[in-house]
Parts: sequence; C-alpha cells; structure tokens
Amino acid sequence: MAAEARAVRFQIGNIEVSGYQLTSAQDQRLLFTHRQIAEVVGKSKGTAQKFCKSNENELPETVRTVVPDKPRPIALSSWDAAVAFWQYQADAGNETATALVEAARSTSPESLPIEPASEIESVETSYPKDIEGAIAQLPQTDEFPLDNELQQLDQGLRLIAKWLEEAGLDQRAIASWKLNVLSQRFPVLASAANQAQQLLVTHSVEEASGMIASQVAEKVSEQLGRNVKAAQVNAALHELGIQEWTKPGSRERRLTEKGKAYGRAMLATSKTNAWSGAQLRWFDNVVPLLCEFFESS
Repeated sequence: MAAEARAVRFQIGNIEVSGYQLTSAQDQRLLFTHRQIAEVVGKSKGTAQKFCKSNENELPETVRTVVPDKPRPIALSSWDAAVAFWQYQADAGNETATALVEAARSTSPESLPIEPASEIESVETSYPKDIEGAIAQLPQTDEFPLDNELQQLDQGLRLIAKWLEEAGLDQRAIASWKLNVLSQRFPVLASAANQAQQLLVTHSVEEASGMIASQVAEKVSEQLGRNVKAAQVNAALHELGIQEWTKPGSRERRLTEKGKAYGRAMLATSKTNAWSGAQLRWFDNVVPLLCEFFESS
C-alpha cells in the first residue's frame, strides 16, 4: 500500500522550497518530485530525472506515495537525493544550488519550518506545465490583473530569470525584460512598468555599457600598432577562459566566472531579423589583458 503525503513548503536559508511530507506518525520524511528538485535551482524536470537515474545505486530508493494533487500514486525522491542533485549543480557553478547546499549542511530536515501548501498546490497545478505557454495564455486586457494571474506571471518570470542569470545576463537587463513582459501582458500596468524602466536607465546612466568585440578589436589594434580583428578577439577571449559557448554548436556566448570581472551580458534584439538574446559587452580592463595575450603569442 502506498504511503500518504501532504504538500508542504519551507525555507532553506533564504530560498523557498516546495515538496511533500509523509503523514504517518512514525514516518514524516520530506520527499520531492523531480520537478520540485530541479526548478528551485532553475533546471528542468528532465535534468533531475536524468541525474537520479544515473545515480540510483548511490541514492535512497524512491517512495511510492499518494499525494493530494495527483490521480494515482507517484514515486517521490528523498531529501538526500535532492541535496545530491543540488550539490551536483553547485559544482557546476549554480549559485542558487550553492546557497541551498550550504544551508542544508547546517540544517536537518526535522528542524525545517514546514508549512502546509495545499492551497498553493491547488492553484499551481491548474496552470499549464509549460511556463512560456502559460504566460502566452494570460489575457491582454485593460483591466487590472487578478491575483492568480499575477502569481502565474511571477512564477514563470522567476524561473526563466534563473536561466537568464545562469547564461550570464546582467541583473538590470533581467529586470528590464520582466518589466517588458509585464507591460505586454497587462497594458493597464504599462505606465508603471515604463516608469520603472526609466528608473533603471537613470540609475545606470553613469555606468559604461561596455564594448562589443569589434570595438575592443579597434582599441587593441591602436595599442599594438597592428590590425587585430574581432574574430581574433573572440578567439582570444575563449582561450583566456573569459567567455564560452552557451552549449555545443551554439552561436551564442556567455561569460565565465572569470569573465564577469571583464564584461557584462546585456539583452539585445537584432534590428534586421527576429534574433533576441544575450550580447556580451566588455569593460576597458579587458584591453590590456588582450594586448598581453597577443604580444606573447
């Protein structure tokens, strides 16, 4: 017979986590779906599923459980499996996972401030599972949005924002993107969103926006007294470990941890085609580094 569990939520450090808790007086373990383990650190359900499958011999067995928001019993993963996945992501440089693991080291599951989440779960499970699809289905009207519509938008934006942050996008660019989506989905809030956009611009007016690769190449060429092309600059930035491809075969680059000292990622949209994504902008301090690289090679 499958065990029964209730939907719960709790804080680990400053991070809110959703899960399930067995309801037996003898067994009140915390358990998780692969989606819950993954999305708290901005990853997909499949990422956690693949990790748990690959390490099933080292992880505790799943628990077949009856939960209130599912029509039939499901297999849930243990606290140890969740922590192992977060550690795996932390080792890969995921900042949220790092914070989770550090907090989990000093916290036992039994001491967590657990709250029931049945109301939240019932709302969330009525939403489409595809976040982008859920946002696209939100109404575009001149009426003020309902609380659950704002909650749905916030849920989707926070998840996607984590992915943008992992891709190296600047926090100000992420905030600007959120405001754009908000004003598009709910025109009644466009005025407030535009005012917030202006505050972002005013706050950053004194900050250098940074140089694109061709502008960096011009400065390096001036310093070296010879022609250095943008393609050579990009190749050098890869060799120096400052930038990397977002994934194999991709044409989009992102900053490495080392690279964050030399540049920033900004949201850019092409004027000639439908492309939109992160564009790397470089600070002045990258120029002497590149000059030294080219002189030594």
